Amino acid sequence: MIDPTPRAGWDPPDESAAGPEVGFDGLPGLAPRWGLGDVAIGFFGAELLAAIAYLVVLSVTNFGASGASGTGAAFGQVVGHVATGAAPAYKPPMSLWLTAVLQVPLWAGLLGVPIWAVKTKGNGPVRDLGLRFRWFDVPLGLAIGAVAQFVLVPLIYWPIFKLIGHQDVSAAARQLTDRATDTVGIALLFLIVGIGAPFAEEIFFRGLTQRSLQRRGGAVVAIVVTAVFFALTHFEFLQFPALLAFGLVLGVLAHRTGRLGLSISAHVGFNLLAAAALVWNLGLPG
Repeated sequence: MIDPTPRAGWDPPDESAAGPEVGFDGLPGLAPRWGLGDVAIGFFGAELLAAIAYLVVLSVTNFGASGASGTGAAFGQVVGHVATGAAPAYKPPMSLWLTAVLQVPLWAGLLGVPIWAVKTKGNGPVRDLGLRFRWFDVPLGLAIGAVAQFVLVPLIYWPIFKLIGHQDVSAAARQLTDRATDTVGIALLFLIVGIGAPFAEEIFFRGLTQRSLQRRGGAVVAIVVTAVFFALTHFEFLQFPALLAFGLVLGVLAHRTGRLGLSISAHVGFNLLAAAALVWNLGLPG
């Protein structure tokens, strides 16, 4: 007969130490505790910070909404009009340097929250988000971005324009690029659109969001849902098809390579070519 009484000096096995934890990349490390909750915090936090910053600028300057950049700025404009009871009226657009400053609170959420989440609840941005580059990521990514801009986008809009007639898809972007009238303005534009936005958006969307979804629903679901989310958050109806298609390309690049270097570079190339075409009136196909 087995005596169930534990013997002196014997402790039951610690089930929590049965084996090493596994990180997102499948290697031994901390099991990731970040996820879709952090995605929500990053997105809504970024929009709230951007709206507050824009509302403050509206209250202390004479600039108007035509210079707004991002949904947070637009939300701030609406809140300002509701709070003051004043009807919208034309005001001069914001200068590009001020527009650049207003990206800081937006990027604080989109960039800061993912980095904070994986550093405090995971194994850091390199392992958990794939935030790393290989030497060929930049030239290959720029080439992919160019093909997407000059081949993929026109192919998407060709049947759409056949149905609804030709539309100015670049109208919203032109509100920003038309203010780049000198060397400093052009440099700021390329810094905002071509460098800052791709880094922040890829870390948030293809890094935190896509990998959080992948842990729940698999790679295909994660890529598709992230691309839809990415396109929707730009709040541009005409640009939605192109943003969705490009988001799918970026998602596949990030998944197949296991890192963000190639998708970031492709995003940089896509945005820089669009900005250059608008600034210097080069004309975009489609």
